[in-house]
Amino acid sequence: MWGEKLDLTLLVDYTPYILILGGVVAASWLLEKLARPAPVVGEPVSWLVKVASLFGFFVGILLLVTAAAAWSMQAWDTGTRYLLIVTGLALFLKPLKDIPWAALIGLAVGGLCVVFVFLFYPLPETVYVLTYGISSKWIYLVIFFIPALFVYMLLKFVEDVLRLIGMILAFKPVAITLGLICIVQGILLKFFEQSLFDILARILLPH
Repeated sequence: MWGEKLDLTLLVDYTPYILILGGVVAASWLLEKLARPAPVVGEPVSWLVKVASLFGFFVGILLLVTAAAAWSMQAWDTGTRYLLIVTGLALFLKPLKDIPWAALIGLAVGGLCVVFVFLFYPLPETVYVLTYGISSKWIYLVIFFIPALFVYMLLKFVEDVLRLIGMILAFKPVAITLGLICIVQGILLKFFEQSLFDILARILLPH
């Protein structure tokens, strides 16, 4: 328990750095274009940004876990927590939006049902229904397809919603905007102990 709390505290303490990392990955396309023409450092920086973007999925998980830790400990401001969640989702869903999860999970569930029946309740070679003999292969196919189709239909809507969210958040202007906000927010929190959202609130909603 103590170790778990310590780990959460560590994540919360490093939130500014995690925001900057997430921002660099989210805005990697723009940063790479800007860094490439720079003399001497342009090529190494461009290469580093490319490498960082390859780990976007795991950086997204890190952002989401940090957001959960910050929320559970009531650390940082609400804007920072939401920024961690939205940017984390953008990075997490980007590589997943093109994978047919509903079909894959449906196939897995159907396969598990067949394996379960085959191992624990094996059918005879021919199954008699009333006076008709049916090959057990057809019964196994039915056992596979019914749960597979049910799970697929159940998860398809969720998959479509997640794909839509992933497409919106992975859209370059959206991803770059989120990335730049993360970088600015991380710098403000680390070096100035201020939140971009508090600054904007003071400007837009003066007392």
